[in-house]
Amino acid sequence: MRDDPLGFWGPPGDSVPAVDPSDLKAAWGIYQDLKESNPQGRVAVSTSVIEHACSPGADIRAVTYRSGMLGLLLIVPGELLGPWQQGEQLSEVVFKVAARIPMEWLETGAPRQGFPFDVDAFLQELRDGTSAATKANASSSLLVLT
Repeated sequence: MRDDPLGFWGPPGDSVPAVDPSDLKAAWGIYQDLKESNPQGRVAVSTSVIEHACSPGADIRAVTYRSGMLGLLLIVPGELLGPWQQGEQLSEVVFKVAARIPMEWLETGAPRQGFPFDVDAFLQELRDGTSAATKANASSSLLVLT
């Protein structure tokens, strides 16, 4: 395996560090804003813009990489994130799971089949997180009513 020649990603095959979900959501928001204001594409964003939006000490490489993986999940056939998506907005649980799901760095320029993380496990965690949140909301509603 060879390292990323620009030195931006981590060593191929190594684990991508977990990140704070709020940092991931902040980076996602920046990319979505750019996408909306530049529908023709071909726009880049400086890492300093992402750094400014994230909490101090955030691993910007991991944040942007994980954000990129979410973007890829949105363009694969089958609307995998459909139940957790409203327009371009993603549910909070998506950021929570994407921020910590085990993932590995890809090798730059090397062909690969599939994602660098277990998509089935990711979707299951989304389903589990959604049902847990629904149960918690129902429990808190019951507490208020009694």
